[in-house]
Amino acid sequence: MRRRTILLTVLILVVLGISFVSLALPEIHIAIPGLPRLDRAETGPLGLKLGLDLQGGAHLVYQAQTGTTLAVTFPDDVEVDAEAVQEALAGADYQATVNQVGGGASFEIDGPYLNPDLREVVRLALVNDIGEPTEFVNSDLPPPTSDQMDGVLDIISRRVNLYGTEEPIVQRFGDDRIIVQLPGASGSVVTVRFSDAAAVEKLSSVVDGRGYGNTEVVVRGGNEYRITTENTLSIDQRPQLEAILEAEVGPVQSYQVTGGIEDAKRLIGETAQLEFLRRECVAPVIASPCLPPYTDSSIGLTGDDLVDAYANMDSVTSEWVVNIQFDDRGAEIFSQMTQEINVQSNPDSNEVIAVILDDQQLIAPVARAHIRDGRSQISGNFNRESARTLAIQLKSGSLPVPLTLIQESDVDALRGSESLERSLMAGLVGLGLVLVFIIAYYRAAGVVAAIALICYSVVTLAIFKLVPITLTLPHIGGFILSIGLAVDANILIFERIKEEIRLGRSLASAMDVGFNRAWPAIRDGNVSTLITCAVLLWFGNRLGGGLINGFALTLMVGVLVSMFTAVLVSRNLLQAFQAMGLGRMANLFTPEKIQPRASGQRPRSAP
Repeated sequence: MRRRTILLTVLILVVLGISFVSLALPEIHIAIPGLPRLDRAETGPLGLKLGLDLQGGAHLVYQAQTGTTLAVTFPDDVEVDAEAVQEALAGADYQATVNQVGGGASFEIDGPYLNPDLREVVRLALVNDIGEPTEFVNSDLPPPTSDQMDGVLDIISRRVNLYGTEEPIVQRFGDDRIIVQLPGASGSVVTVRFSDAAAVEKLSSVVDGRGYGNTEVVVRGGNEYRITTENTLSIDQRPQLEAILEAEVGPVQSYQVTGGIEDAKRLIGETAQLEFLRRECVAPVIASPCLPPYTDSSIGLTGDDLVDAYANMDSVTSEWVVNIQFDDRGAEIFSQMTQEINVQSNPDSNEVIAVILDDQQLIAPVARAHIRDGRSQISGNFNRESARTLAIQLKSGSLPVPLTLIQESDVDALRGSESLERSLMAGLVGLGLVLVFIIAYYRAAGVVAAIALICYSVVTLAIFKLVPITLTLPHIGGFILSIGLAVDANILIFERIKEEIRLGRSLASAMDVGFNRAWPAIRDGNVSTLITCAVLLWFGNRLGGGLINGFALTLMVGVLVSMFTAVLVSRNLLQAFQAMGLGRMANLFTPEKIQPRASGQRPRSAP
């Protein structure tokens, strides 16, 4: 029993230590070999990630691309220029852009979508004003259907909120537009470590006035600095800033940029064009890496043959990989290729599989086995975020409708900053009133419950930060409600202990029996609440109810943590109080007065 108590105490101290440290650090950047990299650098209180209603974020408006491109060629003996074509189109009341191709009588006309009837009207206008074209070819992007826009909405929602914790707003606007609002997506946080120490004033002077908006430089120790920018650093600006710091401040040992609307835009609008190529190298690949020059050949295997893709940690190497699965056609092609080039059966093979995404090589792995079922994985020094991003792009596939970003702006907090302050104040006041009541009524046991409740709050907030869970007002409401549930578990335990003391048991015996008898009630009550949370999440995911999801998610986390603190933390603290010599003073652990034991009688509570 003593060994078990010591082990549980160590577990509790480790959990509390990790929780306190995670909340105390404004930023968390942890890279452990074999484990996913952990990067947390949010600007909310305690480093928590806040939602749109509390912090604001980025407002993006996408419009479906529609239009018609006409390739028109006139006979060589016809004298015509772009201006003449433009006038003919104006006569047909068609506003378009005309570009002359190759300096001859060929033109490319880009304009609004033309249905077949209007296209014939435009053709006749060109015939009447200029002459019969020898070529009149159209390429159309018709207006999207309602089903296509619903598909776009679903894909974007999954791309920006795969795990259901980001709380974005993604909705249709009209027939061909999508509005995306992302919490906290504006601004960037740059964490840079130099070989030698640098003055904060010098760093500030280097980054100021370069179009980053208001900037803040904070020393983090060990020649490491955090630079926070008001404006988001674009993909091009990030390496530029690193080069500037290298040139004007000193050698850079590490450089990392987190956050920003550019990452969100790239993830939303990017269409994954995946292709698997057969690459022939100069030398056998089992002995040396495949280096240029090499020859790539298509085998007809593309992202269209991909059924599923998901990020996962390899159970053998503990590295993050992207698992992929092909359909029947893709599995057959992949099986044939791996049978021919795998180094297990052909050690002299000089061919690899080049995985190309949007004309960029992801990896060129060596086929080490004959893969027959179309299931494989992409590896290549991924961390959790990069593997997740790639899996989202591959799984989502091409957008049903091409999109164009037509508006980009920052959005203020929907509820205002006062809502956050009032929510935090409500939580603190509620927690304080509960602590005062429980200590006043249950005395020493109340002190135990108060300590357990504080531990509960710390651990829960640490989980919110480390996951991370984007906090909105419904999230905070669920968290505050879970505080009451955490107290309820302690009250059940103390009431059982009180009954056992009333029956004449010693404090040590009353604790053991009381915990054992209270546990079924705690278990059943919390399991019922967890089932309710699961139902709310299920309905919320299908009805698009972010308010429901946020409330249910934090309530679920709170219930799970409350079971940990009530059963383990409270029990260990009570046993510690008993070990300190308070076991002989049972009155300290019950609100009822215990009469002194009379000879041959069991103690009775005062009437």
